Amino acid sequence: MKEFSKNSFQNASTNVIAKEAGISKGLLFHYFGTKERLYKFLEFFSIKVVTDEIVNKMDWNQQDIFLRLKEISLIKFKLLEEYPYLTDFSFVVFQDKTADEIMQIEPGFPLELYSKIYTHNIDFTLFKDNIDQKKAVDIVRWTIEKYGDDFRGRVKTESIEFDYKQIEKEIYSYIDMLKKCFYK
Repeated sequence: MKEFSKNSFQNASTNVIAKEAGISKGLLFHYFGTKERLYKFLEFFSIKVVTDEIVNKMDWNQQDIFLRLKEISLIKFKLLEEYPYLTDFSFVVFQDKTADEIMQIEPGFPLELYSKIYTHNIDFTLFKDNIDQKKAVDIVRWTIEKYGDDFRGRVKTESIEFDYKQIEKEIYSYIDMLKKCFYK
C-alpha cells in the first residue's frame, strides 16, 4: 500500500515492495503472479478491512441513525490509524470513484450491509411526524456519500492533508444539522 500510494501504478516498484515486505521479489510474484494482481488484491483488501471492521464493531442495537453514522466514522478513523497507508492508498485508488463505483469493485461486497446501516433496527419514531422517512434516510445517505466523494476529489485537486479530527468535526456538523432537520 505504501509504494502504490506514493507512486502511480506504473511507477510503483516491485523491488521496493519486496524489500519493504522483507521477502524476495520471486516470492512476491509467487503469491500474486503480477503487479496488477497485487494491486487488485490491495484494492479488495482496503474495502474488505473497512467492511469487516464495521460489521464486527458496530453496535447494531443503536437505533438512532445519526449516532450510528457517527459510530461508523469513529470505527473508520480508528482503522485508518491502525493501517497508516490505507488512507493514502484509498485516496489514490478511489479518488475518481463514487461510493457506488467503489462498492462494485468487489463482486462479493455485501450491498445488504450498506442498506442495513441505514435501516436495520432504526427507530423511525424519532423522525418528525410530517417527514417522509424513506426520503429523509435517502437525503442522509446522499449527504454522507457526497461528502466522501467531494473529499476524495479535494484530496486530488487541492492536495489537502488527511486530518481525521478535522474531517470528523466536519462530518459531525452535517450529521447534527440533518438530525435537527429530521428528528422531533
